[in-house]
Amino acid sequence: MGGHAVDSDTVFSNYQAVTSKTFVVSLMCEFIGVMVFTFLGSTVSDKVFGPWVNGLALAIWIYTAANISGGHLNPAVTFSTLICGFYPLIHSILYIFLQIVGAIFGALLVAALIPDAHVSMGDGAPGCFDNTVIGKGLTHSQLFGWEVVMTFTLISVVYACGVAKPGHGSFTPLVVGLSLVACAGTGGKWTGAALNPARVIGPLAVFKCGNNVAYIYILAHLLAAVLACSIFAFVSGWGPLSPFQSMKQLGLSWNEAVLMWITGSPPKRFQDNDEQNITDVLAKQAKQQEREAEEDGLPVHKDQA
Repeated sequence: MGGHAVDSDTVFSNYQAVTSKTFVVSLMCEFIGVMVFTFLGSTVSDKVFGPWVNGLALAIWIYTAANISGGHLNPAVTFSTLICGFYPLIHSILYIFLQIVGAIFGALLVAALIPDAHVSMGDGAPGCFDNTVIGKGLTHSQLFGWEVVMTFTLISVVYACGVAKPGHGSFTPLVVGLSLVACAGTGGKWTGAALNPARVIGPLAVFKCGNNVAYIYILAHLLAAVLACSIFAFVSGWGPLSPFQSMKQLGLSWNEAVLMWITGSPPKRFQDNDEQNITDVLAKQAKQQEREAEEDGLPVHKDQA
């Protein structure tokens, strides 16, 4: 369904080789973005303004990071775009690692700058997702359900605004931030509204909090990532790195398609140089199709190229 609804120019496909300086900068951007986002989100205590602080902080850092790293800032987003075919496996693993490390450093900043906060202080530490933030009477299954619904909402907005064609351009970070505001404003009183595995793991590693519920949050986020990808793929099609898509678009064998999904590097026969990624290859293919159509006197449909 909807095979032309994916924007080939999406930032999620705009990656570079893992050995390139550009990719190293992308990793640092994800690290710093998650670190600051974790710090800002952990230090706000007002229940009314808390959702807005988190949402605006996320929007600001997506704006900052979008043209550099794609502005994932969330392992669940990276995982979802990986399985949907918008980002390679190796790149995704490195992104998720740096996102988690960034969250840990963000929690260390909290421990250093907030009075009475200290490493290994246990449940109740700033930014922790533990029994102190879970609504009274909420069961573990309800906690899981809330986090699935909210994280699914967030990632679906990312797909709808930032990946689907037509997208919403520079409004995407704001809309994603507002989706966090909406979720935190409704579900925050029940779960604390994590919506991000790194936000759970960072304080857990530093403050040793939420040991008995952290896995519920993380599993909920991963399930939401799978659900969001599945629905987007059904409605709009797989990403260009998905073996299901690349086998059709480029005529690759299964082994070639899987290798490209892992490394992000198209087969050599499609590349003019080693720096090209799938976006470059598809753009080259589209131009070639346009030229052939013009030579044959056929109308060119650029939105379908």
